[in-house]
Amino acid sequence: MIFTGSLNAQGFEGWFNKYLLPSLTRASVLIMDNAPIHRKSAISQLVEHTEHQIVFLPKYSPDLNDIEHDFSALKRKRMYASSDTSLDDIIRDYCIT
Repeated sequence: MIFTGSLNAQGFEGWFNKYLLPSLTRASVLIMDNAPIHRKSAISQLVEHTEHQIVFLPKYSPDLNDIEHDFSALKRKRMYASSDTSLDDIIRDYCIT
């Protein structure tokens, strides 16, 4: 299936029900992010009477994402480093410490 243009929730649910679910040959775990077109209640209803499971990821939170802490620390190190210190050196120093 080739799709051109934007997609709304109704279009996604139609594709999900007509193409994705029938193409799954064994019980599957379907993972959905929090895109606005992934309406939790509608998709849950489509999967409800199948052998598949649906898992919705939690909303993004930088506090729960370890790499965000590292990026924050690197930004602070860059801010206080001398102007001739390369970003590579800052990252190496951060990774070793």
